[in-house]
Amino acid sequence: MNQTYFLGGNSCRGFFSLYDGFPPEEGAFLHIIKGGPGTGKSGFMRKIAEAAEARGMEVHYVLCSGDPDSLDGVYIPALHAAWVDGTAPHVVEPRHFGADSDYVNLGSFVRLPMAEKDREEIRRISAAYKALYAEAYEKLKEAKALHDELEAVYKPYVDFSALTAFTDKTVEDIFKE
Repeated sequence: MNQTYFLGGNSCRGFFSLYDGFPPEEGAFLHIIKGGPGTGKSGFMRKIAEAAEARGMEVHYVLCSGDPDSLDGVYIPALHAAWVDGTAPHVVEPRHFGADSDYVNLGSFVRLPMAEKDREEIRRISAAYKALYAEAYEKLKEAKALHDELEAVYKPYVDFSALTAFTDKTVEDIFKE
């Protein structure tokens, strides 16, 4: 059965990563994809996943926390292999290059050098992009503080003993044999 999940999250404490535990299978080979934005990392992994599914194989899809329509990883248990976007904010490097991982450089398909005006545009956009993520993390921190304040107002009114009994009874009802 195919699985879809996130290995990273944008939180009030910044980016949270579980990428060090990918792939989930001990001994699986990890192909770490490098390349700039728009160089085809997600599309490359999607094609691999589609080919595996077409052959009846199970596929694990790792979604991008900043854009869930984009893939950050693919794991195919039958092949004991995974591919992952190894670029920021979830930089991934080989544990033991050649033994359990390698690089796939999609940047090699970018025609260089770029025109100076395009290099300047990349610098400008990249700086604005990073600034917006910093602002987003600050807003998430503010939202968390407000959540904690709201929770503090509600907490004295919650009957936790009754809630625990209700929860236990619900679980028992759901899983009764």
